[in-house]
Amino acid sequence: MERIVQTENLHEAFLRAARGKQCKVAVMAFRDDLHNQMCAIQRDLLAGRYAFGPYHYFTIYDPKRRIICAAPFRDRVVFHAMMRICHPVFDNHQVCDSYASRLGKGTYKALERAGQMARRHRWFAKLDMVKYFDSIDHEVMMSQLCRLFKDGMLLRYFDDLIRGYSTLPGRGLPIGNLTSQYFANHYLSPADHLLLERMGAKGMVRYMDDVLIFDNDTNRLKDVVACYSDHVRHSLRLDLHAPIINRTDCGVPFLGYVVKRDCLRLNGRSRRRFVRKMAQWSVLVQQERVSIEQYAEHATCLMAFARKADVRQLMRKLSQTPGMFPSGLQPREPWWQLEQQRQELPSVQPQQQHAVEHEQ
Repeated sequence: MERIVQTENLHEAFLRAARGKQCKVAVMAFRDDLHNQMCAIQRDLLAGRYAFGPYHYFTIYDPKRRIICAAPFRDRVVFHAMMRICHPVFDNHQVCDSYASRLGKGTYKALERAGQMARRHRWFAKLDMVKYFDSIDHEVMMSQLCRLFKDGMLLRYFDDLIRGYSTLPGRGLPIGNLTSQYFANHYLSPADHLLLERMGAKGMVRYMDDVLIFDNDTNRLKDVVACYSDHVRHSLRLDLHAPIINRTDCGVPFLGYVVKRDCLRLNGRSRRRFVRKMAQWSVLVQQERVSIEQYAEHATCLMAFARKADVRQLMRKLSQTPGMFPSGLQPREPWWQLEQQRQELPSVQPQQQHAVEHEQ
């Protein structure tokens, strides 16, 4: 706690919590009284009387229905302050192939690693948990945190955060908290170690509760999946969806994509969502309900997600659909045409280098 309440740490936590929200009323009010707010947080945390405020709840339906819990801005500053100090402790306990809530990891690193595993192994199993955040057991979560941390005051605040929200008696973490991301990612960490060190899995990739297990022997893979599922049900008190076991050359479904050995594709749900979103925003622009700038901002996010995969055929089809792109925003030279033109250019032989060029 002494490191968490240091002024430099709290100031950096404020900057992180305010990132992208500088014009919000709560952020501006906190910034205008920054010194007093920092002193009050330091005083309350060290005295053990800091009380987390109530959540503001709202629901999102894309890609599926989720209830988001938005904490007050003051609490978000405290969350960032805690996790800046606690991050190395959580990170050191993770296996190498866990990719959520970790620096230098993330979604695309997980997809890249899944592609490497698919090229090395013939079989894969995909597992995911039923309503993962809503099913996390408070007692199990606190027992894991007590093995990581020995600061009694910090553990008491963690206990307040965990038990201050529930979907069922003694279960559930609020979606939207920075602390919940770390807690939920750590919750399956003991199962990761067991999978790699005791069960003899040949390879795995995990992003939060989406788990891929790889092997070259289908019978051994089924035994590992059965053992892992049994451990998760009894020790972590979670329910799993029916596992998917298939050959890697058929494509590995993971994080909204299908990982092939030689490329990455959008899965069916992601393709439909991308087309639907692009069509909706195009209609809004044509009806002049949103500006071109707003359309471009949202289209850029959608394109960034889609272009990570091989979507040349999809984009060619959309570019030929009337009204899909607002006037003036349709690409003149789609990248598949530019690539085709590049391949048709005559090859140029490199000139012979001088003998002394490498010395320079």
